[in-house]
Amino acid sequence: MGPLWILTFFLGVTSDVMSGAIRYYTSLAGVPQAIYLPKVMMALCITLIVLRRPKASHVFVLLFFAMQICVSLFNGVTLNAAIFWAWMMLPMFFTMLAPPEALAILERPGARMTVAVIAIVCMAGVLVNYFGYINPLPWVGANTMVDGTAVHVTNSNYVGEAPRLPGFGRDSAATGLMIGLLTTWLLPRFRSLSLVSMMLAVAGLSIWATTNKTSLVALVIVLGIDRFCRLETIRKGVIWAAAAALLVPLAAFVISAAINDSMFDGGALSSFQDRFERTWPLLLQGMLRENLIWFGIGPGGFGAATDYYRTNFGFNIGYADNITLYAIANFGVIGLVIFATLLSRILFSSASRDRVAWTMMMFLLISGVTTDIFESLGCLLFFGVTAKTLWLGVGVQRFRMRPGFVLSVRHRRSTFRSYRHEKMN
Repeated sequence: MGPLWILTFFLGVTSDVMSGAIRYYTSLAGVPQAIYLPKVMMALCITLIVLRRPKASHVFVLLFFAMQICVSLFNGVTLNAAIFWAWMMLPMFFTMLAPPEALAILERPGARMTVAVIAIVCMAGVLVNYFGYINPLPWVGANTMVDGTAVHVTNSNYVGEAPRLPGFGRDSAATGLMIGLLTTWLLPRFRSLSLVSMMLAVAGLSIWATTNKTSLVALVIVLGIDRFCRLETIRKGVIWAAAAALLVPLAAFVISAAINDSMFDGGALSSFQDRFERTWPLLLQGMLRENLIWFGIGPGGFGAATDYYRTNFGFNIGYADNITLYAIANFGVIGLVIFATLLSRILFSSASRDRVAWTMMMFLLISGVTTDIFESLGCLLFFGVTAKTLWLGVGVQRFRMRPGFVLSVRHRRSTFRSYRHEKMN
């Protein structure tokens, strides 16, 4: 099962990195459905894993989503929209069900080199466009038809007069997130300072070209903490990042209700200003007004699904730009409490000493402060892998720090490498 899972995982990552180019050329060939092959393989892997070793938790998850689909239908969301949402979330379920032997394979040198190649391709797609070697890319702004439905191949967006460069991907924001994810996964695993510095510089320039400021800030923070801080500090940073993702939009709601004047000037903070003063408060106000705050709109009633299945609730249902509000919009406060409880169990109870996993979780949560990370295939894949890695450390001996300010590279062993060694002994 491990090799099949690994193959599917890398196909999923590659399909996200190359989604714009793949959609464009497969549509020219008359087979635009080919882009969905990795997700079909993910569905197959999920089925095999569940049938191979069914658990009570699988039943609880199915019951929860069945209840949420009832919420969607009650709120006027179509069943097709709810199914579309489940299809979109498939990568996260796939990685959260990853068998330990598959995760152990991710620690091998071959997997590391595969990720490095994918990262180089992802950055190259942005940089060849940024320096004008291929300008414009043929798939930017193109559309295709999939089973009678018009689908954007790659979005064409601008910040003022500056284009948001998606590279080979479908969206500049998703490309910026993917570059940050791949870089965060790779750099802590290399010893060479010159190689790390070069990759960080190229990754930073690539993310800058996508105009995804959140990913750039998150990358600098997490790699700085990883290089110069102890594992205990990284864990604390993850907790603070989770707290920020929860408290910042709630603070925006409270402050906007108390203060009518703008708190920010324009310029570099204009996108954050829009979120703080409009997106976050108006979303919460709309959900409170429509009595949707407790159970949410339901799967398919918020986010990307609304691009294809139109509904009207009297407020913005297209995006939340925050991981907490995204959970509230879909599942309500009750769903958020469940999600926060599970995440807290990972953050406070996991005994995992996998620095890369903790660093990845920090990057994802910092990005989640101002981004709908659950709308990105790459984020879903890496969030699931990271959560599963740390979850395997829950319930074992409580976490204890080793002395010393900086752990050397030789101590950065994966949880799963230790798991395999103990199992063999």
